[in-house]
Amino acid sequence: MIKKSISLLLALIVCFSCFGTIGVSAETIFAEKAVSNNDFAIKAAEMVKTDGEAMLRIIGKLRMQASEFAFPYASDAVLSESGMFVLRFENESDLLACLEELCSDPNVLFAERDIPVYTESFEKADEYLCWGPKAIEADIYADAIEPLGTVTVAVIDSGVENIDFLKDKLVDGYDFYDNDSDAAHDESDDSHGTFLASIVADCIGNLPVKIMPVRVLESKTGSLINAINGIIYAADNGADVINISMCAPLINCKSLEAAVAYAESKNVPVVTAAGNAKSDTQIFCPSHCETAITVSAIDSQYDFCSAFSNFGNEVYLAAPGGGIVGYNAAGELTSLSGTSMSTAYVSAAAAMFLVDNPYCNTNQVRAALKACALDLGSTGKDDYYGWGIPKLGKLAQTDTTYVEDIRFTENALTLKIGKTVTVNPIIYPADATDKSYVITSDSSCISISGNAITAVSEGKAVITVTSTDGLYTDTAEITVILIPELKIKNNPGVKTINYGETLRLTAEVKNAPADAKIFWYVDNVKRAEGETFELSTESGAVVTVKLAFADGNFITDKNGEKISDQQTVNVKSGFFQKLISFLKKLFGISRTVIQSIKYM
Repeated sequence: MIKKSISLLLALIVCFSCFGTIGVSAETIFAEKAVSNNDFAIKAAEMVKTDGEAMLRIIGKLRMQASEFAFPYASDAVLSESGMFVLRFENESDLLACLEELCSDPNVLFAERDIPVYTESFEKADEYLCWGPKAIEADIYADAIEPLGTVTVAVIDSGVENIDFLKDKLVDGYDFYDNDSDAAHDESDDSHGTFLASIVADCIGNLPVKIMPVRVLESKTGSLINAINGIIYAADNGADVINISMCAPLINCKSLEAAVAYAESKNVPVVTAAGNAKSDTQIFCPSHCETAITVSAIDSQYDFCSAFSNFGNEVYLAAPGGGIVGYNAAGELTSLSGTSMSTAYVSAAAAMFLVDNPYCNTNQVRAALKACALDLGSTGKDDYYGWGIPKLGKLAQTDTTYVEDIRFTENALTLKIGKTVTVNPIIYPADATDKSYVITSDSSCISISGNAITAVSEGKAVITVTSTDGLYTDTAEITVILIPELKIKNNPGVKTINYGETLRLTAEVKNAPADAKIFWYVDNVKRAEGETFELSTESGAVVTVKLAFADGNFITDKNGEKISDQQTVNVKSGFFQKLISFLKKLFGISRTVIQSIKYM
């Protein structure tokens, strides 16, 4: 621990930068140095517990592994091997001074103040109608599943009371509020965590789905630091799905975004509440995270719960959230409404899918839930219902192989104006059930019709192929060039020269690549390279000029024909012409007939 007196001294020593190498060992600076994510989370939770409601704390991460860094102004500090750190302060001015320095230091990836996070239940409902599980067809899917493995849903919330309804469904978790290993209790005013766990249990029936309680809230609010550590703890300790039915304003949330990204990097889908502020999800965290499965609320009539539910582009699915029946911490039936409840239904749906498909990754979970969704509201995805409400019965009807990747066979193409090429992206795996996709372009220099791409005008375009589920994409660049033109200057078709004369021909080129090559052929035999060619023949010949790329491959027109021009050369070889030729040679006289000397 760094005491105030030491902090003041360090502040003087590191006056040139927030993190200065001060010649003191890291062990001296960080008496509380964590050796694992769990160790860091436990030490940070103890700091939160000690600080109470003051919340004079900063959480952040270094860009590089820390060795001898000092945190001026902080009274307590804990640092992980990965560079995550939590600082505690005695007063507001010290916190703000340190935060300013941290945010301007290039060695700091992010640093932000700890803020409250809060749960997303909304209000008590007047009726007790348990319509949620049947609405998502959990009953149909549960009957059809032949379990292939056990799945654990982590409920990051206010703890989960070990009531009879949840008997044998709870596994060990952690209590970051009390900082101990007993999270099987719930002291929140509305039994929030227990209620969510009962929703999951209500959906799964007798399927092998377990619930991991991770307590980060006292009642409806808690620390950002504990919420982050709760997510990381769940991802590191066997969770297969993470339920986050809480949110915070979108300030100081880089650390929460990082925690969500960490869970997903461990292949753990994160299901989060859209929020209950009747506002856009973009201003709340983690509902704004694009990779999280953000859930809005609908009522028993499948109408959007406009009285409370947030909305926005990040909404991925809708689920039951109005008038939901569940159990409180006393084991009594009660009713709540909110996007918290909606989130628990989607977490249960994700867990059921993983029981049935234990080897599927996070993207495949998202794709499956989207594929079985009943479209609500506007056609396709919208800001209120996302892709719609999951109808799990659809997953029981087919044996689906999900797309894992999509790729173009080439990522760079050159097309001449008017040329059409067919592109055939490859879907992985080859036996994927849905192999459909869409190809789009960012430029009008090409037109697209299905798989056919036609060059329209000179320019460059980036085409993108996207799988039907929207989860996989690949890009390719297309360069559209004008069709080169090549002619023999002043080509009469048939040119006649006298016996013994030399004919000089010049190639006339337009729109050719700068490094293009010109080849000359006589009676189909390659004779020369370059802009001009001199032909000496006694019996006539057919001269052909062709255009090629620098690598030697011939340039073709939009029909695939080689770009070329041809001229027939005849020779007058009568007695008189031969006599003249003999005399010229005798007296050293030569004659070259110049047909052309310039380009177009």
